[in-house]
This record gives sequence, C-alpha cells and structure tokens, in this order.
Amino acid sequence: MGASSGTASTSFRVVSASAAATLTFRTQASDLNSISNGTIKLSAKPNGAGRGSVPGRVTFPLKGTLAERVKMKTRTSDTSPYQEQTCANSRKLAGRGGLRFRRVGTKIEARWLLPQANPKFCSGPKVGSAITSKMVRLYPASKFAGRAATVVVAGKQQTRSANTNVTYRWRVTVKLAPS
Repeated sequence: MGASSGTASTSFRVVSASAAATLTFRTQASDLNSISNGTIKLSAKPNGAGRGSVPGRVTFPLKGTLAERVKMKTRTSDTSPYQEQTCANSRKLAGRGGLRFRRVGTKIEARWLLPQANPKFCSGPKVGSAITSKMVRLYPASKFAGRAATVVVAGKQQTRSANTNVTYRWRVTVKLAPS
C-alpha cells in the first residue's frame, strides 16, 4: 500500500543527502562593555547507508564538521579601549541524522532530525525551540507513493532582543528511493 492511503507507510533508502546550518549572532551588554559576534557552521553528509519509512523516520549515519568562530570585545569602562579576543574551533561531527515524517491531513510533514549548529567550544546563544519548531516542510502524500522523492527542508529565522540578534539558516536535502 502507498504512503497516500491511511496510515500505511512506504520503505525508502537514502540515495544521497546533505545538511548545513549556520548560526550567526551578535550579543552586547547593556552598558556596551562587552560585545560578541559569532558564527557557528554545521555541515554533514551520510557516512553509510540510510533507511526508513514515510510516515516514520528516515535516518543515516553522519560525518561532518562543526566550525565555531566568535570575536569578543570587552572593556572595563566606557572610556577604556576594547580588548579583542577570538575563540575558534572546528571539530568532526558523527552520529545519526535524518528526517521525521508524519501525516498531517492529506500531506506529509518532513521535520529536521539532525544536529544543530549550537556553540560547543565558544560561548554564544543556543538554537531554541522558537527556531527548531520552524524546521519543517509539508509535501503532498502522493510525492511518496512508491517512487523516488527529493525532500528539502530549508529556511531562515531571525530573533532579536534588546541585547542579542540571532540569525539561523538551515538546509537539508535528502534523495530517497523505494526499497
């Protein structure tokens, strides 16, 4: 039975995939004595075979990198000069990732199930639920009715507060073939 009828699912294998996410931010203390600008970049690809079903999950082992770079400026008073410091680190990424698929009426929702571009080494804001809740895309259920499908979940979200500006961009592309 195809994915477009009832709750039946269709099995798929991952033909190819790529994922990227970038968190950029600027934080400053209300007295402007501390300012940070940073970028955290995540890139990932499959490191082996992936399988799953729609509805359900399609996952695969990952390999990739998480690169962090934060420039910090601090000063002791309004009249003193800023002292600059840079925090930078790049590390290999491993684990599992993919997409979760669930039926929403006559459509299938694809949701990001991959690591986030969160700071691990340098200080900075974490990607919160205000952003991760938007990491979805709806497709017609017929797209998965026993044939190859390419699924893209991409977007950009900005959040601002009095002392912090955050921009998060994400994109995952997964090509599936029936198994």
